[in-house]
Amino acid sequence: MDVRLRLPDDPDGGELKQLYDWLTRDQELRHFADITLSAEPDTSTASRDEPGTSMGSAFDIIQLVLDSGIQLASLGLAIGLWRQAQRPRSSVEIRRGDSTVVVSADMDREQILAALDLLNELEPPPEPEDPDEPEEPEDTPGGPEGDGR
Repeated sequence: MDVRLRLPDDPDGGELKQLYDWLTRDQELRHFADITLSAEPDTSTASRDEPGTSMGSAFDIIQLVLDSGIQLASLGLAIGLWRQAQRPRSSVEIRRGDSTVVVSADMDREQILAALDLLNELEPPPEPEDPDEPEEPEDTPGGPEGDGR
């Protein structure tokens, strides 16, 4: 499951970097999640043409690859603990697929977990590849028709 975290009220990326550092130090998350900082493409001409503007926020999102909804709950707990310890000003947008929930500064851990439960419900799990596909085609030797012996 691909989850992306964005802090919309953090123009210089300082709080995003703090959250990234917090998540990568969380022992439980480190064991089951691939956590990376990523840049969202900036298509504005101003940032490409003006000297020094590319040094703003080099990274715009934290991307996590998780295996299950239980790990999503662990992420929620880690975000709640980070918010308690760091007191960031920015809200945290958590996106999974086409669904997004926002964790605001005044939410406690239970509210964060409820928001992530909602995110899990809004974004259905991926379909299995093809569970009805037979393991072995029927017309091969040794299949249901036998090999003629």
